[in-house]
Amino acid sequence: MQERDEKMDYNTLPVGLGLAFATNRAAMDRFVDMTDEEKKEFVERSRGVMSKKEMDSLVSSLAEDEEPDLHLEDVNQVFKGPSIG
Repeated sequence: MQERDEKMDYNTLPVGLGLAFATNRAAMDRFVDMTDEEKKEFVERSRGVMSKKEMDSLVSSLAEDEEPDLHLEDVNQVFKGPSIG
């Protein structure tokens, strides 16, 4: 009996889910860090979603317990560089 590869196939990701991840980087990062089984369960939950608002809420739930990702090691770096005046 041939064993089936159970890896996540990102080509079958629902379009609405992909679009919601595109607007929520923290949730997308959290999804990528999930196990394949967790990803499959989440994708199946997303298939029952009936509206954009509901999809956004589902995707946002992934990042709720995450700390804000500011993409900056040091906030003072924002102020470095050439001056305007």
